[in-house]
Amino acid sequence: MNDESTMEPAAKPDAAEALLVWRTRESSRHLLMAVVYSLGIACATGVALLLPLENGHLTLVALVAHLVSGALALVFFIPFLFVHLSDGKEPIRHLVMPWRLLHRLYKGEPLYHRVLGYMLMWCLLLAFATGLAIAAPAIFYLAGQPSILPYGVGPALLRVHFTFSGLLVFFVLLHFPKRALS
Repeated sequence: MNDESTMEPAAKPDAAEALLVWRTRESSRHLLMAVVYSLGIACATGVALLLPLENGHLTLVALVAHLVSGALALVFFIPFLFVHLSDGKEPIRHLVMPWRLLHRLYKGEPLYHRVLGYMLMWCLLLAFATGLAIAAPAIFYLAGQPSILPYGVGPALLRVHFTFSGLLVFFVLLHFPKRALS
């Protein structure tokens, strides 16, 4: 006897679960690939900007591609960061205070990969911050509020941006798992 009045209604998912339906391993992988591809384009165009290009139009194309790919990397990185930390059951406070992991490292816990990940995230965030600071005068100009950086700040920001970008590439190579090509 299967009467509809005796059947229980299906439980409704709460709001938090409904928002996290998209969070699957596949969506995390797609976010990671979007970050990696946009950072790869930003890295390639950044190297192209370092070259002495004779054509001013080619330099402008490389600059616009660098800015757009850097902005896309930031847009894709923010959700990936929260998904990646929550999938690893890692509290967000460790991103803000990574030195809290050091005492566990001294106790012999295998935190090498995790510490590398935090160094990678900090380099990425600082590369984003310095890149946005370098691009800020152009953004303000396009918004109708022309302004410039104080004298000497631009070259210093560029050096910091180059440094963190180089460290970023180094930490990416160390952090990603090595897999056999078979």
